[in-house]
Amino acid sequence: MKVLFAHDHVFLRDELGHYYSYGQFPYEVWQRYLSAFDSVVVASRVRNMRDGAWKEKLNLASGPNVSFVAIQDIRILTKMLYRRAQVARILKNELTCVSALIARLPSEIGTLAIQLAERLGKPWAVEITGCAWDVLWHYGRITGKFYAPFDLLRTKILVRRAPFALYVTKEFLQGRYPCRGRTANCSNVMIPETNSQVLTRRQAAIEAGRLPLRIGLIGSLNAKYKGIETALQALKKARGYLPPYEFRILGDGDARPWQKLTGEIGLSGKTVFCGTLPSGPAVEQWLDQTDIYIQPSFAEGLPRALIEAMGRGCPALGSTAGGIPELLSRDCLHRPGDSDRLAQLLTQAANKKWQLEQARLNFQAARQYTRPVLDQVRQDFWQEFAGAVKSNGIQMNP
Repeated sequence: MKVLFAHDHVFLRDELGHYYSYGQFPYEVWQRYLSAFDSVVVASRVRNMRDGAWKEKLNLASGPNVSFVAIQDIRILTKMLYRRAQVARILKNELTCVSALIARLPSEIGTLAIQLAERLGKPWAVEITGCAWDVLWHYGRITGKFYAPFDLLRTKILVRRAPFALYVTKEFLQGRYPCRGRTANCSNVMIPETNSQVLTRRQAAIEAGRLPLRIGLIGSLNAKYKGIETALQALKKARGYLPPYEFRILGDGDARPWQKLTGEIGLSGKTVFCGTLPSGPAVEQWLDQTDIYIQPSFAEGLPRALIEAMGRGCPALGSTAGGIPELLSRDCLHRPGDSDRLAQLLTQAANKKWQLEQARLNFQAARQYTRPVLDQVRQDFWQEFAGAVKSNGIQMNP
């Protein structure tokens, strides 16, 4: 059986027809679907890679039994108006050649694919990885704020009648987008089995009290909802109360607006834009060199980067957005946009005793998100879905 995977992610294609991702979709991600289906067709946005040198900072997404179909961007209203019909034709053609659809939400391509699958009578399932309202409301465009209520309602309706729904959170997304069909929760993060030596090395680094204190954040520079400005304003306010520090940001996007802001608030000499790294050992090494990880987001599902940081025994702070409170204790949280509270937390986080305790707690908590544990949950869910597809046992919910 063949399954269509639909999402808004941007893949990069080189001159040889190989596809790459900034980190969310290495080839190993498709293995979770290939455990239940013979092949996967990925319908998503695609851009041609102009500089092959970037390959070393990306993850190879293509591989055996996985093919890609380029879909035009329909996330912006003006583009949606004149591209929707063309995109719908492409998705409809692909849906007629597959046995089922897996749509990752929120996404415009995923939403349209579901609507077409229902018309064609194709079985479908959803993965809910974030909140449509939060992403649009905090994306920075006024059109996003107008569109947010509509997209929230539309996503609620689709998820409610989904025959199968997989959530990345334990509670948050289930409460906002309830489903009448078969559900399961499983983070989309894949971290290796935790090794006790990781925690031992972390504790030794804390005891050594290395300076400057390295504060880290992972997130696209183009995504305002990642809370980079909140972090910078908090660091400005905490400047006189912190030991010598360096704020490091790992992620793709245009650094120039942030470089301008750091210059205006006097943090240009303390902020480092690290660009991108391929997921796996390179990111793990970056996290091992980070003393405090922060996730000051306005919108999240269950943040991959935060779980990865916890898996490296990294003390962490975060906002109350999305599923972050499922990962961190209340005394490590601040409201989205509350730079005063984050500044206070950062000042407290410079304490060695606090760092040692949080390193231990985070390392232990991350064990429930290791690959062996989650792979079994995913495999059981997708094999049940594939079995229902094969036996025509999908019950559509009104």
